[in-house]
Amino acid sequence: MDSHAWDRRYAEQPRPFGAVANATLVAELVTLPPERAVDLACGDGRHAAWLASRGWRVDAVDFSPVAISDAEREWQQDVGDSVRWHVGDALSWDPPERADLVLIAYLQTARLPLVIERARTWLRPDGRIVYLGHARDNLAYGVGGPRSPEVLPTVASLASALDGMEVLSLRHVVRPTAAGDAYDVLAVAREMPA
Repeated sequence: MDSHAWDRRYAEQPRPFGAVANATLVAELVTLPPERAVDLACGDGRHAAWLASRGWRVDAVDFSPVAISDAEREWQQDVGDSVRWHVGDALSWDPPERADLVLIAYLQTARLPLVIERARTWLRPDGRIVYLGHARDNLAYGVGGPRSPEVLPTVASLASALDGMEVLSLRHVVRPTAAGDAYDVLAVAREMPA
């Protein structure tokens, strides 16, 4: 999917995923001390805004100019200069400085291992990558998300992408929806201690 398709989606339905941060991510991130974060593929900015409300300084990037424009308009009054909004592609954009957290929420791409490999280079010592997305298992057991297996990670494919890192958590998450249970996969990792 290209940025034009997402531009149309955000133009037709502002905040298609709601205004509240994902509960799994909130539970995972709430205990971390607020420092510098990258919200990669931030969409309409709900996670960047939540992080900023907790004291984080965030670089939020998405390849949809419509999503970034909506995010700035929706959240700017709440986040002030705590969030810097960027239009950029996850496969080519680089943050202006290193981060303590790289959040990748629901970026569904066959090139996820490359995205994770690039994100690792952005981390400060002891920084973390947190990924949450629709799991391939959703095709057989759950509802929602893309129907193309090549863009859906498995626990095994994420373990491979995180090879060489200290994996703090790697698991399925069942997310109840009105249409039934959705299966996501959560990965949290940091570089091995020196």
